[in-house]
Amino acid sequence: MSARKKVKVNFFVSYAHRNKKTVFQFLEKMKDHFSASARYKYEMWDDRAIEIGEEWSEEIQTAIKSCDFGLLLVSPAFLGSKYIEESELPSFISGNKACIPVMMQPIDFARHDLKGLEKKQIFRLDYDGFKEPRPYGDCKPKRRDTFALELFKKIEEKLDKNFKPGPGNKRGGSAPS
Repeated sequence: MSARKKVKVNFFVSYAHRNKKTVFQFLEKMKDHFSASARYKYEMWDDRAIEIGEEWSEEIQTAIKSCDFGLLLVSPAFLGSKYIEESELPSFISGNKACIPVMMQPIDFARHDLKGLEKKQIFRLDYDGFKEPRPYGDCKPKRRDTFALELFKKIEEKLDKNFKPGPGNKRGGSAPS
């Protein structure tokens, strides 16, 4: 076991409920990588954490305010969600909060309204043998594992550039940009 203290990283998951089956399968793959990280202790928040009877919109806003970055799981349903557009995306699009957009299902960059994400690099798997990068949903099971690993590595690289832990610091840098 490493004596190095892991840096705690809180992240918010934004997704369309219509995609929940694929999203939850994807998140399970990502949790495996996050839990095995040598450098970071990832704390994931998604709306399944909202307890019965709680003010769900208020809980979501609190989670966004306290996160280090948003993992935005982009699909046509995500882009078509009024709640995501009005209540979740503004903090991430404005630059107040870092975001990592991930393409879950195919979108057309020219024909879909990307709600401000057109300025952001959206992660897709670029693999030898692919004509063009693919969204998670278009990958076969073996490639979905590769998708998760490659995304995990990109997230860690981004965090390494922005979180520079020093002696006694939980977090030495600012949130990923």
